[in-house]
Amino acid sequence: MCTVSEKLKLCTCKTENVERLKHYWTLKRPTEKSHFVVGEMILPANIGETTNKINQNTILKLLNKGNCFDIELQHKENDILELHFTCKGHLEKDLTLNFYGDFLAYTFKFKKGKWKKDYYDPFKRDFAEVQKGKIVRPFSKQNN
Repeated sequence: MCTVSEKLKLCTCKTENVERLKHYWTLKRPTEKSHFVVGEMILPANIGETTNKINQNTILKLLNKGNCFDIELQHKENDILELHFTCKGHLEKDLTLNFYGDFLAYTFKFKKGKWKKDYYDPFKRDFAEVQKGKIVRPFSKQNN
């Protein structure tokens, strides 16, 4: 059920708009500029607390092993990595509530040479995008 794969790869392949991909990532750095964003909040897919925790731990382990990206990146203190997955057909939705999206989003912050779990804030805009790309092999085979 939307469980992240141990073979997850963060590809830096060229694409005009990663947000059009089913699964994508962005690496951001803090900036001095702050932006105000107005929008409608759509909650991420409700995949259950257990699966969500498994996904966070799997991604964190892969990131800190250093073999997740397809190229060598020089991460800096307080870099933010956001991973976005589309998870259609695997959602635990309450059918009476219709405000869940079909995406999963995970955020990690680079602190003291390691990636740490961080809170996903879709309205946080005081970061500049440094790198982005496609997520390859996003889910384990049991989800196909």
